[in-house]
Amino acid sequence: MAGVFFPLRRVERLESMPSEGTVVATREGHAVVRGGALVPVSESEAEDLVDPAGAAERRYRAAVVAAGWPDALTRIVAPAGHDWQPGGAYPADDAEVAHVYCERVQGRHVYVHACTYPEAVNLGVTV
Repeated sequence: MAGVFFPLRRVERLESMPSEGTVVATREGHAVVRGGALVPVSESEAEDLVDPAGAAERRYRAAVVAAGWPDALTRIVAPAGHDWQPGGAYPADDAEVAHVYCERVQGRHVYVHACTYPEAVNLGVTV
């Protein structure tokens, strides 16, 4: 999922201060107009201000990426006596935010992929 600022469509010089709460891209990053001044914010904060409805999905996606689990079906080799079960979803990080889904198991070979955001919502994961 690309950020809400990609691709940048238009660059123009500001002749006056935009209205309160407007998010702008600056040479240094992003800022929001607060109290008549540009206040620097991180890209994730700026995205949340521009697209608040997508904030939870972006946080979930960031957790999946941080946990290092792939989107594509991937084979991992589990230790002998593992408890992976086909059709099961398992936490993929210590905070139990990111999850992986087990497609199939063949002995010690386990085929998994990162759960999508809709799958995580169905599991009751909240971010």
